[in-house]
Amino acid sequence: MKVKFLEAKNGDSILINFTDNNEINRNILIDGGTSSTYQFKNKKSKLEDGSLKKELAKIDCVDLLILTHVDDDHIGGILNWFSKDPEAKNKVKKVWFNSGRLIFEQFNVDEIEENLQPLDDSSSLNTSIKQGATFEKYITENGLWDRVLIDTSKEIEAFGLNFTFLSPDEDKLKALLHKWEKEDPNLNTSVSDDYNKSLKEHIDSDSFKEDKSIHNGSSIAFILSQNGKNLVFLGDAHPRLVEKRLQNLGYSDEIPLEAEFLKLSHHGSKSNTSYELLKLIKTNKYVVSSNGDIHRLPHKQCLARVINHNKSAEIYFNYAQKPTEIFRDEDHQEFPDFKAIYIDSEFDV
Repeated sequence: MKVKFLEAKNGDSILINFTDNNEINRNILIDGGTSSTYQFKNKKSKLEDGSLKKELAKIDCVDLLILTHVDDDHIGGILNWFSKDPEAKNKVKKVWFNSGRLIFEQFNVDEIEENLQPLDDSSSLNTSIKQGATFEKYITENGLWDRVLIDTSKEIEAFGLNFTFLSPDEDKLKALLHKWEKEDPNLNTSVSDDYNKSLKEHIDSDSFKEDKSIHNGSSIAFILSQNGKNLVFLGDAHPRLVEKRLQNLGYSDEIPLEAEFLKLSHHGSKSNTSYELLKLIKTNKYVVSSNGDIHRLPHKQCLARVINHNKSAEIYFNYAQKPTEIFRDEDHQEFPDFKAIYIDSEFDV
């Protein structure tokens, strides 16, 4: 199995390639990053292909597309692909996605009609709820979606892989049915980075406050298992729910989940990774997907928690500049066993 964390600007886009039990090559795409992850205009105003479009050109199909939630930095690249590539509907075989309409039908609670309307020419391109409605319309009209609600009550087997869901639960899904507003770029994040402090300073002054974003709380997070190996993808999920779910699965500080790697929630936000969560997952590899734009993520305070918890942690970044941008010489002197690594290709699991 190969796992590639694409350069998705401030977002997530993850491509997984593996061979199933019948020796058939399969591809799973988790999220699509921002719109420019698929295609963008360069400084000369010429269209340039982003990492997502380049990777899609290399594969025959996407056997499973997982949209973790509808924030622009996860759905934007997918919508750009769908709007520009008439063959996209033939390339995608199956979709997992929790829409507002599906949640309404499942739990029989009030929905706001505005939440069901797709984007139009007057819509803000960052209005996440309308992006979600546009996505739902496309996958429904093209027969790509079996309308299965993804939540913590389910475990699914697909292509010989096991998916154990850690988020969302019923409460997080119901919260989506209130009126959604355009996401504030600074919500629950810093307006500037916190890289001027050393790791030790962050550890000594640490305090944890959980992310309150309704969008992030609805994020699909899961353990992907194959042949006894576990990969943990947390999307932008809230840590308390993930902790609760892991504990319900029988994991504890003494008997943690053993994983090949942990994709840190919400691009390494300090509000989405707690010490309690780190204790429940035993791994040496932690992955951050972010170039630092918009939200100034990852937070060094989050990474300080990781390193304080696991002194030999290997922290992987999908942008080359991040290791030297975040960590100073004194950080490596005070914590000589941790490594900050640029992922220049992919994980071979």
